[in-house]
Amino acid sequence: MGVQLGTSPVVVLGLAAVYVLAGKLGLLLAFVNASTTAVWPPTGIALAAFLLLGYRVWPGIFLGAFLVNLTMAGSIVTTLVIATGNTLEGLAGAYLVNRFAHGAQAFDRPLDVFKFVALAALASTTISPFFGVISLALGGYANWAEYGRIWLTWWLGDAASALIVAPVLLLWGQNPHVRWTPAQASEAGLMLATTVLVGLAIWGGAPPAIIKTYLFPFLCIPVLVWIAFRFGPRETAAAMLLLSGIAIWGTLSGFGPFVRATQNESLLLLQFFMGVAALTALTLAASVSEQRQAEATRAYLADIVDSSDDAIIGKTLEGTVASWNRGAERIFGYTAEEFLGQPITVLIPPDRLDEEPKIIERLRRGERIEHFETVRRRKDGQEVDVSLTISPIQDAAGKIIGISKIVRDISERERAKEELERLVRDLTDALA
Repeated sequence: MGVQLGTSPVVVLGLAAVYVLAGKLGLLLAFVNASTTAVWPPTGIALAAFLLLGYRVWPGIFLGAFLVNLTMAGSIVTTLVIATGNTLEGLAGAYLVNRFAHGAQAFDRPLDVFKFVALAALASTTISPFFGVISLALGGYANWAEYGRIWLTWWLGDAASALIVAPVLLLWGQNPHVRWTPAQASEAGLMLATTVLVGLAIWGGAPPAIIKTYLFPFLCIPVLVWIAFRFGPRETAAAMLLLSGIAIWGTLSGFGPFVRATQNESLLLLQFFMGVAALTALTLAASVSEQRQAEATRAYLADIVDSSDDAIIGKTLEGTVASWNRGAERIFGYTAEEFLGQPITVLIPPDRLDEEPKIIERLRRGERIEHFETVRRRKDGQEVDVSLTISPIQDAAGKIIGISKIVRDISERERAKEELERLVRDLTDALA
């Protein structure tokens, strides 16, 4: 969960002001009912606030929701109910994301992105329309015959905001600093220009009707894929928000592939498309980001292994060497190019070849062998005293697919031990 800032008046009033401003902008597009719009940015603001700042900032969200609805159709009672529904929706979404999708880090992993969508964008967003539409209908401010239409508009507006607004606030709120190289900054500028141009091409009214109806919406997909691969979730979310703003403006102006008989129907279709595009782009960006992190981790671990003074050797169950670090080169004298693909028995003196089958048998039973002291043979034929730590390598299903062996040169220790034993014997003989 995010940082708990309590109910500081500055936080409460600041959130309330932002909520009211965003709500007023959203209500300008309320066509089906004075209190219902297919574009409702405050949902994303509330969700991001709870995830970043903690649950105890709820008074700011409640106050903002109350104030923004107070000037709309309804009474004090309906306004209080709607504000309650808006606040509970944000709290429920944040709790579910914290509990099941790693909270504000939900966009770091593809699976968590899907959980975020299911829990915060689809499930928790049913709370506000449930409270709101019923209270308006009971108060006589909405027609029961229009209940389904109003509810769908309300829910889709909240869901789209959770998918498009919340990710931008979460990702940039956690990492607001831009650390681009000059080349990356240039590419970011090109990316911004391309995003705007593509958005205007789709929703700016230029293409012929047959083209804009059937083909042009898909132009934004390659752009989002480019951003996801070259930058990451943060920039992808920002581009998605920018495209969404251009799309809403164009659709309301009568341009683009989603224009229908009424503006509300047009916005519903647009929000559905933008939600699907956001899910696709954010999932792809998370997958690319996760892959990069995994590669960085593997490279870091490989550096640790390669710089170790101990020999760290990976081999198959059949005994073929699959990895060979610089420590192994130092101890045994073989380079990696010379020894990869060779049988490990090359290192074992003839009188100790029976050790290997016994070791493999123990490993197949899942055992780990620690500090097994023995003798191995170098490239020049000299024998070296070593201590072995041997572990089975398992796949995700727990099946043993290989063997990891750490070999420590204990020759100096053994020589010191022999020297000490010799001194003790000499001293004992002298005393005798």
